[in-house]
Amino acid sequence: MAHSLITTRKNLSLGLILISLCWTFPLLAQQVQNKTSELGEDQVEAIVERLGDEDFKVRNKAYATLGRMLEKDEKIDAHLQKFKNHEDPEVATRISGLLQIKQDKILAQERKKMQQLELKNKHAKDRLEFQKHIAKLRVLEKQADGVLRLDPANENMARSLSKAKSLHKIKLSITNQSKDPIKVYYMCACSHKDEGGGNRKNHAKIEPGKTHNCKETWEQRVYILTDMDEKALGLYLTGENDAKIEFKGVPAAKK
Repeated sequence: MAHSLITTRKNLSLGLILISLCWTFPLLAQQVQNKTSELGEDQVEAIVERLGDEDFKVRNKAYATLGRMLEKDEKIDAHLQKFKNHEDPEVATRISGLLQIKQDKILAQERKKMQQLELKNKHAKDRLEFQKHIAKLRVLEKQADGVLRLDPANENMARSLSKAKSLHKIKLSITNQSKDPIKVYYMCACSHKDEGGGNRKNHAKIEPGKTHNCKETWEQRVYILTDMDEKALGLYLTGENDAKIEFKGVPAAKK
């Protein structure tokens, strides 16, 4: 019985100690935090006073130090606001300059975010318009790499696709698996009038069994494959990924 009472008292004492610690630690942590904040403010004030030092090097070093502190800690901004109207004109001017630099950086970041958002919205809008144009064309095949094989009879309609702004560079290989040589053209963007905007631009000639490698081209680019008389045999639209076009000739007409 006595042993049981001793054990109970020990457990009760331990419980009281734990409760006491739970109350004490947050208070200690708050005191340390407050002390740190006060120390930081005192340090800022001491450095600010050095801005008015007679030694030019001391003034410049203090200015650079405050600039770094302002960059890393947002609370420094509030501390420096108190010294904007410092009795020493040079100190006041330097403090105002630091705060203005900080404000300019914030505004620049906000402008950048807005520009990125506007660009993202524009790309989404352009992509939607692009999909609307594709919906008007006859797609014969969609390859795994994203290339669309279109009906060659839609070449004129496909001119509208060349207006789209390409964002990604890709690699493209074109293999001629037919028995006859072929010519390869790509369709220029309509805005490039000096290059024949919206029209064919000669790209390559591929003999039977040969492959032409485009080390660098763009997504959403229209390629036209023709015979030697420039009759359209194949019409292709590149996707976002590196791709291959394997031309096997024009299928025989069904009887």
